[in-house]
Amino acid sequence: MNPESRLHDAQAAGFVVAGEPLAVDLADTLITVHSPPTDLLADEQTCRLWWELQADRLPPGAPAPPLDATIAVRAAIRGILDARLAGVPPGDAAVDQVNQILARVPSTRQLVHAASGWSIVTSRHASAERPYDLALAAVADSLADLLVSPAADRLRQCQNPVCSMLFVATDARRKFCTQNICANRTRVARHYRRHRAD
Repeated sequence: MNPESRLHDAQAAGFVVAGEPLAVDLADTLITVHSPPTDLLADEQTCRLWWELQADRLPPGAPAPPLDATIAVRAAIRGILDARLAGVPPGDAAVDQVNQILARVPSTRQLVHAASGWSIVTSRHASAERPYDLALAAVADSLADLLVSPAADRLRQCQNPVCSMLFVATDARRKFCTQNICANRTRVARHYRRHRAD
């Protein structure tokens, strides 16, 4: 699914941001600028909907994790990403949580030959008791891939003062999580202030 379609579908379902790395999209289901924070994963049904919107980024057949497991991994991921942005070490508990998820879903690599050449196919294997760990491991993999890549230096928090969403800037000039919400609201507010002052 292309980023524009993903964003449109997510916003239609009530999620503000989509199309970022999977771990960032999950972290963005909690709006932290409100007190108390606004949880966009309010119940099992909404949680299941969020996972359904991510289906093309998950291993085939990975069932949606339950709300409590999703919230736990989201808290760990958000803690790690917020620490990255603040330039401080993440909490050990958050890193342990992500590592436990990765350890619960071992992987195997297979060498495959086709007419076009060689490739490696990696398969993950969850236990029968927790098949949804496949989805959680995909999120944990997304976080790990982001943190060890050059993209980690492009992790940003939206500059709209009433937004806490995170994004990975593909352009050095990008300042807002979404053009259609935060960038537009900021432009409208700036325009209003300028014309009100006249």
